[in-house]
Amino acid sequence: MTMRARAWVSGEASGPGILRDVEFDGVAVGDDRLVLEGLVVEDVRGGSPLMADATDLCFDPAAGGGPLVPTGPREQARAFGIVNVAFHVARGLDWATGLLSSPLPPLTVKIGMHEGRGKRWGGGHYRLPSAEYSSLPEDVVPAATGEIHLGPGAGVATVDGGRYFLAPSHNAAIVYHELGHHITRHTADFRLNRLRSANHQANHKTPLDEGTADFVCAVMLGTPDIYGWHRAHVPSTSQARRRLDAGWTMAVFRGGSDVDPHTDGTVWSSTLWGARCAVEAAGVDPGRFDGAVLRGLGRMGSVGVDEPMGEALRHRRYFSEALQAVLEAEQERGGALASVIERSFAAHGIVVGATNAELRDRCRRRVAPLLGAKAS
Repeated sequence: MTMRARAWVSGEASGPGILRDVEFDGVAVGDDRLVLEGLVVEDVRGGSPLMADATDLCFDPAAGGGPLVPTGPREQARAFGIVNVAFHVARGLDWATGLLSSPLPPLTVKIGMHEGRGKRWGGGHYRLPSAEYSSLPEDVVPAATGEIHLGPGAGVATVDGGRYFLAPSHNAAIVYHELGHHITRHTADFRLNRLRSANHQANHKTPLDEGTADFVCAVMLGTPDIYGWHRAHVPSTSQARRRLDAGWTMAVFRGGSDVDPHTDGTVWSSTLWGARCAVEAAGVDPGRFDGAVLRGLGRMGSVGVDEPMGEALRHRRYFSEALQAVLEAEQERGGALASVIERSFAAHGIVVGATNAELRDRCRRRVAPLLGAKAS
């Protein structure tokens, strides 16, 4: 059935977006969840925010809800969050399915996770079943095909002169980023979870994983400044802002288990965005490049599975291997964009046939940390 709802959509606006009436195909509505084909979105905090009414899913975002508003508007904000997440995840899954020519495995999104465990959590993560977790342990084993968990929210941002509670379910950037991890898990499989036992999956992400997730987010939002509205206080030239148009090169890549993969991932996301812009500047639909990226991820997931685990994992960390996979995917469709892609990647210090450390060292000798920046 067609569900009529309201959600934040991308647009020229500060804050979470522009409030629009939207439609999407659904299967069922419960008191605390929406069920779509291949997708379940539920608020795990109890109560009946949706009131099981499939005829009216147009709720008030109520400035994000949380401690900013009384109980009534807070329930409206919770209901809005369920609908907002369902709309964006369904849209992203449709996009990925179209590029991959096959649907991804089922996905569950749980909102309000880990509430009451000390400091409020205002982020999100993508979880697979595991014997242990580096943070925020799970009381219920996640679904084998993967789950997105969104926190109850934390912090306040200024939007159009007012205050907006930072509820992750209201933030399409967080939602799309986590969806990006579902895409990579079932394509590139950077941690080779398909070879691990079902309840001992690896959840730690690599820079390629984090960078790809940010790229998916930017494509779906239509902007490279994916976290701009709630990280406006972070300088655009800081990797913490995670702007894809900042032009980061391998000169800033560090590597190692002590480095936040989100930070090193900015090099990969920036490179992908630069190549996408180059493709568009050449007069080609950038969706063709998106397809090469996702199909390339699929190629990475299917090679090296018969190698020793350590060797296969090492190759899945190399930016050069990911580039090679994207180029091979493009060659399958004629290869017309291969030279554009190679030149754009090379400008960021990424070429085929080298380790990340080799790319970093070459880049530090020849290329500035930021494209367009004056080399020191």
